[in-house]
Amino acid sequence: MILEGKAIEIVRNLAKSGHYQTMYNNAKELNLQLFENIRNFSYLQIIFLNYLNFYSVIHTDIYLGDVPEEVLKDFLYEDAYLYFKKKKSRDNKEKVTKRKGVPYDSFKDSRKVNDRTFIFKSRPKRR
Repeated sequence: MILEGKAIEIVRNLAKSGHYQTMYNNAKELNLQLFENIRNFSYLQIIFLNYLNFYSVIHTDIYLGDVPEEVLKDFLYEDAYLYFKKKKSRDNKEKVTKRKGVPYDSFKDSRKVNDRTFIFKSRPKRR
């Protein structure tokens, strides 16, 4: 079963709604169950969960001021924004790798503040 056209539009509009976004975010934070079944999700449940996460990312970026709320006016704007964000993230990873000559994975535990990179590593164990 592949969802097309109107069915995808309905699922996306439900996932975008404040009601389901609130339920999704609370379920993540409080470890609540969204569905009666807790495994073996149906195709429709998986698609719905994917769109819940998709819109959660967009709403978070709106609240942080990274993107204007107008992005939610059209499905095309939403898709384009996340495509842009993913491409920008990938380009930044490549820049770090090329600039430092060190794989990006080694910078996962770093925080950048005022053009300085702080790398947080655990202390060596004392003997």
